[in-house]
Amino acid sequence: MRIDHAIYATRDLEAAAAMVEADLGLTAVAGGRHEGLGTHNRIVPLGSGYLELLAVCDEDEAARSALGSALQARIEHFGEGLMAWAVAVDDVQSVAARLGTWVTAIARQGLTAQLTGLLESLREPFLPFFVARDPGVPDPGRDGDAGGLSWVEVTGDVERLAAWLDGAELPVRITQGQPAVVAVGIGDRELRTR
Repeated sequence: MRIDHAIYATRDLEAAAAMVEADLGLTAVAGGRHEGLGTHNRIVPLGSGYLELLAVCDEDEAARSALGSALQARIEHFGEGLMAWAVAVDDVQSVAARLGTWVTAIARQGLTAQLTGLLESLREPFLPFFVARDPGVPDPGRDGDAGGLSWVEVTGDVERLAAWLDGAELPVRITQGQPAVVAVGIGDRELRTR
């Protein structure tokens, strides 16, 4: 189990990519459109993990999907910023069985994966969702050299997070507070929700 990626909600992929380049000196590469979700992305490869810049590309389709509607709500109520994080696992089915969560699929050009805990993490963003890419699908962060995702900072329920992660030791900073993803470490830099 390891931190796989963090999602940054944005209204405009190009503007977010320019912000990441100006603030962190990192380049976003093409991602793609998520099938049936009304969202599209750009990827900031970090070496070990990646930052996903996520925006709505079809408002009607997004309104009908859990991820798309959560993205729209996040931007409407809180503005742009970090909205979720994911943990890579080898066996998403066993995690789903332990948590009693649904397994869903996600697809975009060049990537397919199985997810669990997504709905819960969208409601309580201090909780990560779990991802297992399908066989042969490479890690989108593999080509970066920024030092990886070194930590995640969240606010929420410490005990609930520990149980959700089944005691796994991950570099997560957590304090009590309204559930949120506050910041991520990228090598020796950080991206903090403004």
